[in-house]
Order: sequence, then structure tokens, then C-alpha cells
Amino acid sequence: MPARSALEEEWPAGLCYTSGTVGNPRGVLYTHRSNYLHTLRALQADAIALTAADTVLVAVPMFHANGWGFPFAAPAVGAKMVLPGRSTDPAHLRHLIQTERVTVAAAVQTVWLGLVDLLEREGGELPSLKRILIGGSHCPQSLLARLEQRLGARVQTSWGMTELSPLGTIEAPDVTPGPAARASGRPVMGLDLKLVDAEGRTLPEQRGVVGHLRVKGASVAERYFNEGEPALDEEGYFDTGDLGLIDADGNLAITGRAKDLIKSGGEWINPREIEDLVSAMPGVGLVAVVGRPDVKWGERPVLVVEPRAQQMLRGETILEGLRGRIPSWWLPDQVIVVEKMPLAATGKIDKIRLRQRVAEG
Repeated sequence: MPARSALEEEWPAGLCYTSGTVGNPRGVLYTHRSNYLHTLRALQADAIALTAADTVLVAVPMFHANGWGFPFAAPAVGAKMVLPGRSTDPAHLRHLIQTERVTVAAAVQTVWLGLVDLLEREGGELPSLKRILIGGSHCPQSLLARLEQRLGARVQTSWGMTELSPLGTIEAPDVTPGPAARASGRPVMGLDLKLVDAEGRTLPEQRGVVGHLRVKGASVAERYFNEGEPALDEEGYFDTGDLGLIDADGNLAITGRAKDLIKSGGEWINPREIEDLVSAMPGVGLVAVVGRPDVKWGERPVLVVEPRAQQMLRGETILEGLRGRIPSWWLPDQVIVVEKMPLAATGKIDKIRLRQRVAEG
């Protein structure tokens, strides 16, 4: 076989597994072509928009979601990249941001929550920090406001998946958000969104309605590693498993995860709506709502809460704060206050473990 002078663009370049917080991990194989195309998408002016003047703190695992694309995007423009190693301890991150004069930083919301708790407790400023990118899971509006106020940095919300390489949608870096609820931004060039019903039929109206979200693009996985069946439908769209709403300006809001929905008495309960309300309550750090098997109703919601540092929470007080704001039958049957929320290796709340623990009592 003759020697090759260069790599073929379709050759495999990397393999990452999905986080496994709502289902079993599945492998996604990236090619040199998909990484290159994703880098072009990420560097758009209305996306991550890195330049050679930036110093980027990548506080996400390199094994998760292709390192969010930063190992390719930062070198592509000559930006300095700071890697924290295995530790995302808040004190360690504060030190890196201050000493390396980080301008852009990326991490899941649990990491930023820890850093803000530290700064509120001990004081200190991060004057070099201009932008923060949050991904991995939904970030409540109350936490977004708290982060921007305490860190003095613009928070860019985003949505993506391991299967997308991973960037899907992102808020523009230079647009000041309005008073309305923040969405996850608009899709970058090269990615199409579509809403379908529960049976996979394209919704006749694509704006202002909630539907099951599907995506299509050149850096979207065609199939999972070592699985024969294609991951795309007949039109080339990938079923994300998310519920979404697209507004008149094309901004995507993830309204829930299809697998997270709780069916109680034949009716659906959306945990996301309950979680957002509880997250805004005083003293609340992390929150998750999961379904517990119920003989009469099929499933009933259980609320699990981790308090902020040195805060005390009472389940009765939280339930009282929910009354009148959600349907009465949505009220969780139980509130469990935990010292530490179980997290997956990627830093996201591990709802599989939560469901198992709740079911086991």
C-alpha cells in the first residue's frame, strides 16, 4: 500500500461517550472533517468567537463532548488555552483566572456555582474575565443573574450534545439579554433545527410551540460507535431527545428532556418547570425533580435539593413556595434535602442515580 502524504478527512480522529445521566453512555466517533467543520462553526462571530487576544480556561473534561471543541478552536486562532487538570476546585479556578488573566472560560453550571459561593464567602474579584460559557445542562434564570452580577462577566448560554460535536445553539457574545427568560441562543451556521410531534411528524408551525427537537448538520453523528442502526431519520435529522421551543427570532429554549417527563395519572409533569421555580428560592443550590414509581398514579414527583453553603432548607417551606405557581397535582410528594447532589463525571446532575436512590427509599 503506498504511503500517504496526508490524513484523509474522513478518517477517525477521536471517540467520546455520552454522559449517561439519563441513559446508558453511547460512543460518538469524530472524524478530522467533523472536527474541522465544528471549529469553523464555533469560531463564528455570533458563537464562541475566540481571537488571538483571548486566554481561555477550559474547565471541562477532555473526554466529554469533544472538550466542547476548545482543543481545536483555541489553537486555530492562536488563543492561549489554560487547562486546570483534574481539579475544578473553586479556589484552584479562582487562582488560575487571576494569575493567567483568563478572558473566556467554559464549564458546567455546578462549577460556576461553586466559584460564586467561594467569592461570596471570601471576597475577591476576577477583573480579566469577560465571558463565561455555560453548557451541559439547563441553567436557571436566577443562577444566570447571580453569576453575571458577582463575576462581572457576560454569561453565554448554549445548548449542545456529544452527538453534535457538540455545539448546537449559543447566545451571541455581544448582545445584552433582555428581561425575558434567557434561551440557549440561535443555531450556528451549518446546523438546522426542526420540531416534530411525539410520533415524529414535522409540526406545521415551527415558532412559538413546544415540540420534540431534531437537528441536522455536517458534524452531527450519523450513527453510534459499534451500532449498526443509523442515528438519523430518513431526512437526515437526529432526534435529540429534548423538548424545545423556537421563538420568532430563532432562539431555542430547551423546555425539558423527553426522558425526564413524569407521567402521573395519565398526565405529564415537566420537572424543568418545577426546578426553575425552586432554583430561584433563597438558600437553594442545586435542584432536581425525578419520578418515583407509584402503585396508584404510575409515577409521582420527588424533589431533591442541595442547599447553598451554610444554608438551611425546610421541605415544607419549599412546597409552600410552589403552591399556586404550578398545578396542585404537580406538587412533589416528598422533598429530600441532601448534603451533596450526585454528579456524573462531567459535572452534571446524575438523574439515573437519583432515580435509583429515590426508588430504593
